[in-house]
Parts: sequence; structure tokens; C-alpha cells
Amino acid sequence: MKALSRFATRHRWWVIIGWIAAIVLIQVLSSSAGGARYKDDLKMPGTDSQAAADLLAKAHLAQQSNPTGTLVLHARTGTLTSEPDGFIQRADKAVCGVKDAHIATITTPWGQVACTSSDGRSDTAPRPDLLSPDKKTAIVEVAYNEAKPADTTPKVVYDHLKTLRSHTLQIEFTGDSFDSVDAPTPVLSPQVLGFLAAFVILAIVFRTFGATLLPMISAAAALGSGVGLIALLTHVMPVTDFTSALADLMVIGVGIDYALFIVTRHRRNLLKGMSVEDSITAALSTAGRAVLFAGITVCIAILGLCALGASFLYGVAIGTAIAVSLTMLASLTLLPAMLSLLGRRALPRSQREELPSDKTVKILLCVIPPVCVLFWALYLLQWALRPITTRRAARRATSNPTPLWTRWATLVQRRSVIAGVLAAAILAVLALPFFSMRIGHPDQSNTPASSTSRKGYELIQEAYGQGYNSNLQLVVAGPRATDKTYLNTVTDTLTGVPNVNTSSITALPISKDIALVAFKSISSPQDARTVDLVNHLRDTALKPLHPDDNTKIYVYGETAMFADFSASLSSKMIYFILAVVGLSFLLLMVAFRSVVVALTAAAMNLLAAGASFGAIVAIFQWGWLSEPLGLGAGGPIEAFLPVLFFAILFGLSMDYQVFLVSRIHEEWVRSRNNHRAVTVGLSETGGIITAAGLIMILVFSGFLLGNGLTTKLLGLGLALAVFLDAFIVRPMLVPALMQWLGNANWWYPAWLDKITPHVTIEAHDEPENTIPANASSLRPDPDKVSEH
Repeated sequence: MKALSRFATRHRWWVIIGWIAAIVLIQVLSSSAGGARYKDDLKMPGTDSQAAADLLAKAHLAQQSNPTGTLVLHARTGTLTSEPDGFIQRADKAVCGVKDAHIATITTPWGQVACTSSDGRSDTAPRPDLLSPDKKTAIVEVAYNEAKPADTTPKVVYDHLKTLRSHTLQIEFTGDSFDSVDAPTPVLSPQVLGFLAAFVILAIVFRTFGATLLPMISAAAALGSGVGLIALLTHVMPVTDFTSALADLMVIGVGIDYALFIVTRHRRNLLKGMSVEDSITAALSTAGRAVLFAGITVCIAILGLCALGASFLYGVAIGTAIAVSLTMLASLTLLPAMLSLLGRRALPRSQREELPSDKTVKILLCVIPPVCVLFWALYLLQWALRPITTRRAARRATSNPTPLWTRWATLVQRRSVIAGVLAAAILAVLALPFFSMRIGHPDQSNTPASSTSRKGYELIQEAYGQGYNSNLQLVVAGPRATDKTYLNTVTDTLTGVPNVNTSSITALPISKDIALVAFKSISSPQDARTVDLVNHLRDTALKPLHPDDNTKIYVYGETAMFADFSASLSSKMIYFILAVVGLSFLLLMVAFRSVVVALTAAAMNLLAAGASFGAIVAIFQWGWLSEPLGLGAGGPIEAFLPVLFFAILFGLSMDYQVFLVSRIHEEWVRSRNNHRAVTVGLSETGGIITAAGLIMILVFSGFLLGNGLTTKLLGLGLALAVFLDAFIVRPMLVPALMQWLGNANWWYPAWLDKITPHVTIEAHDEPENTIPANASSLRPDPDKVSEH
């Protein structure tokens, strides 16, 4: 780390120019490649849904699996018994000739348009089943000609088809493909709001413009290069569209935090009297090592998502890990280079004036003879007044109150049992809703009430019943698929199954050995009864219909696919959690040479994760404050959110744990006094951890203003998690537990010490000769720290 620091400070301009060149090059390459091409890759090996999708693809019927969107037409006056205002022809002209719309067919109650080419269409028979019983509402199904349309495609379709609205015809767009399609563009993006919030907090903490700006520049550099690399990654592998928002969220949060810890340590070193270069080196050898360790831990936790076997999450994990790695690299290279340029201006003017300036005075005396007399006069005056200024400084020192975090650390030490029990009780109560969490796929009722997706969903619900929004199919494959008698048996069996809307059952042979049977549930797509229906059909109702291997019946459709996805991830979640926790435990154990510290860190992080996710269940699933926060009416938790949330949260929690415990361990190595180590560590890092936590809370909360339920839930959940971590777990629970455990914190068996590699987060060879004798006043007085 010293070599890296020396290189960054001595070749600072080359480092800065190198970063600028890298960002420009990455952005140019990204633009040359056509920008980002986000797409989903939802594959679930071993499930019925995947088997049906593979079967259709093998039979060259993959278009049956292509995504669809739903238009809801509602007559403000009269009925829709006949086609309103030449809708089919107008829709044909609106989108069939638009290249970026990628429309295959538009199916209406009055006929179908097949966009076979830019100048050729074919009409088919009407679909009266798409007209509601009261004839006032109609469904128009839009099918895409691509299995994975670009994320901009639904917006193009929406922009062209919304022009068909009139004062007599209401048209709304619903379904997953049209989610957030009409969301307004905020005046300030969540990223900009995050930077503004960070700027305000950093200005309060540092009280100097230069030091305030540097963490933001470091995060911006990582963001500029990271987003470009993620855009390039989308051309190599499938990357879902919320990856960019997640990477932005992580880079702004951890990037500013990492820089905050390094700059704070650098400023403290300057106040001890170190030179700028030595101060930067010492900061990187301590806080920089912690940043490196914390960043690696975050990347490991996020990349652990790849172990779930869900291809949908591969791009998310790799893209976010790339962004965090660049954030860590910027903090360890670009930031030291800029700190070197800033020099002592990293401190406020009042503190710079108090620093020794003997070297500056000598240079001026030698170089500028005309002012030598003036400097000597000032020097003699300062020497003559030294007793007076010394007495005044002493009086100020004795009259100044003990710093807030020193008082808090002392209080936690003296009342460790009360602080620990109180913090644990708060977390335990908040974690209770977690045990009622239901995994599933939220439907369009969880979009804002003003959105076209929610309006369309509610129009369908009122006209057809809530189950009409479900999308279920039976894929019959085998020699009996075209046998009308067999298909009648299948539909008759389906009719007798509870929670099936019998009027929605439609059988359609599509090839010589494949037939589709479409149907709807009575319950809504996100209802637990709909998932039970899928499981009942597979496990019980349909089993007697395919006793041999000649003909198979698969339950398919979007609703079944999401049910399979949820079940697949839920079954692997425990192994993922154990893997991430176990690996983090090993890293902390080796780094701090302590089994107890690593064990308590893992337990605290699990408790904090449970509490924060319990709050999410209460807010979203139970519906507490769900509507005011723009999260809709409340519903099940998206299947991939718990694992994604846990990976990110565990990584961020490890950040704060590393920064706190590394300082405690550093003091423990020096004094071998656990009570003093915990008190000093908390008093010196508590304020920075809470300031960093506050920055992250504001950054993450800003994403509630963004689009998409996933991004909003991640922002809300991470904001709550960081609040609990930075204001309850680290300043209360962890130090209280470490005070109570005493020297047992540092228990490490000798046999284990021999077989594990020696890795240290802190450097214990700081240049102490550059520290003034009175520097100890910057830490709590050991005589004032009660020990028991």
C-alpha cells in the first residue's frame, strides 16, 4: 500500500490524466458499440416452465414465449360492440411500420393485425372473448417479434399507440412490459440528488471546499467508467435493465464513503504534524487497507449471486462488482493524487494556521531578504507572547467539553449491558415481520395509482375479475396433442379444478404434436392461491393425464414462470446466505486474528439484515405506507430481491464493521487494553461512520423517486438497513458486546494462527517520529476512561 501511495502522490498528474483518459476511452467505446443493450435472461433449469420454453423453441415455436403487452380500451360513452373509430387500421399505421417497435401481432376483439413486413399485413378472425361482458371494455394483445426486446421498445410502442386515445376512448397500457412506461422524468435524477445530499453533509463534516469536493470527484470518476463498462458488458452477456441503477446507487454510496474514511484519516494525520506525503501514505496504510478489504468483501458478496444458478442475476452481479471495484480503485489511486495536489488545504483555514510553519519561515527568510526583519519581529513577538497564549490555550483546553463521541463511547462502556440489550431488542422487534415474508411476483397493482399500468390493471379487474390479469397455459406435447378427445379430457379436468376461471379455457393445436390450452385463474396473479393452483395442477390434477412418457403436459405462462423462479431461488437462498456469511467470517477471522470478532460480526450482520428486511415486509407486503411511498397497494416480495438485498447489505455492513473494528484492533495492538481499545475506536470512528451512513441513507432514499418497483424497493430497503447499521448496530450493539466480552474478543487458537495466512488491515509502522508529543490529546485520555 505504501508503494501505491508514493506512486500516486509523486506522479499525481499522470494518475489524474490516466483516469480522465480511461473514462473518455470507455465512453467512446460504449457509444461506438451503440450504447447499452439491456435484456433479461430468465432461465430456470429443471423447472416445468423452462422445459416448456425449450420444447417450444425446439419446435420453432419460440414466438409463443415472446413477451406481450396489454392495451385496455374503455368506452367513456356507449359500448365497444363494434370497432371504435377504425382502431385496427389506425393501430396498424401507428406501429407496424416502426422499426424500433418490434411488433409481431396486434390482436383485438374485432380482428388481428400481423406486422409481417413494413408494407404487408394480414387480418384474421375476430376474438369476441377479448370483449368484456358489459361491452364497455376490450383487451388488445400486443406481441413482440423478439424473445428479449430492448428496454426502450415498450416506450416506443406506448408513444405511438397512445395517440389513438380520444375523448370517447380511454386507452391504458398494462402488463410487465409496460411497467413504468409513462413514469415522469424527475427534474433531478436520484444520482444528482445523491451527490447534492453528499455535498451538504461533507461540507458540514470537513468545513473546507477542497476536502468536500474530493470524495465526490472520486465517486464521479468511478461512476463514469463503471457505467461505460456495464454498457459494454451488455454486448457480451444478458444484463437486466436495473443493473445500471443499482451500480449508480452502490458507486455513489460506497464511493463517497470510502473517500470519506481516507480523507478523514489524512486530515487527522496532518493535525498530528505529518507532512502531506507522509500523511497520505499513513492514511492509505490504515484507512486505505480497510477500504481495500471492505471493497473486496462487497464484491465477493455480490458475486456470490452467481452461485444461485439463476442466469438472470449473472449480469447484475458482474456489472455491480465491476462498478464497486472501480470505486475502490479510484479511492486508492485518484484520491491520493488529488489529496497531494490539495496539500494542507484539506484542512480548514483555522486549523492550517495552527500547524508548524518553521520550514516555510526559513525559506522566506533566505529567499526574500527585504522582509527578514518583519518575520523576525513577528517571531520575537510570538515568542514573547507564548506564555500568555499557552495559558489561554490551556484554559480553552480545560474549558472545552469532551467531544460528543468520546462521551458516547464512555457511556456505552459503562452501560454496555443496557446499550446492548436495548439495541438487540429494537432489531429483534423489527425482524419479526421477516418470518411472514412471502416470495412472489408483484403484479401491476403495485405500481403508482396514477400510472397507466395501474389504471389498465384496475379496468381489467373491474370488467373481467381480478384473475384475468393472470397468464397461464398448459403446453401439451406428444402424439396425443392433436387428439380432440384427449384435449377435451384435459379441458374437462381443468374445468373441475378450483380457482380456474372455466369461461377462459381455450384449447388450440399449434403443430402436429404440440397444443396450447390457455386459461385464467380466479385469484390475482400475485395471490398465494394462484401459486397453489399451479402447484396443484402439476402435483395432483394433471398427473393422471400423462401416465407414460409419450405425452406430457406442462403448466406454463408468465404466472407459472414467476412461480418457478420464486421456488427455484427460495430453495437455494439458505445455501447462498451460508456461503456469503461463511466466507466473510473467514476473511474477518484471518484479518483480525480473532474468532470471536468474526463470529459476532457475522451475527450482527444477519440480525441487521433481518431487521431491515422485516421493515420492508411491513411496509410493502403488509401495505404500511406503501401507497404514500409510491409502491402501490402492497404485495409479495420479488423473488430475487432477498438475495440481491442480502448480498449488497452484507457487503455494506462489513464496510462499517471493518472501519470500526480495524481502529479498535489498532488500539488493542498498541495498548493491549480492550476497554480502552473499544472506547478509543468508537470515539474516533463513530462520527465518521454515522456521517457516512447518513450520506448513504440520503443517496439510497433518492432512488424512491426513480422508476421501477425493484429500484424503489432496493433504495428503501438499503436506506433502512444503513440507518439501523450506522445508528444502532455499530455505535451501540457491537461496542457494547465487545466491552462485555473483554479480552475474549481477541481469542485466536495457536494452532489456527499457524495454519492461516497473516493478513493485516492496519499498518503499525506509521512514522511516529513525525508526530508531536502533544498528539495524544487527539485521543481520549486513558485516565478518563474507566475500566472494569
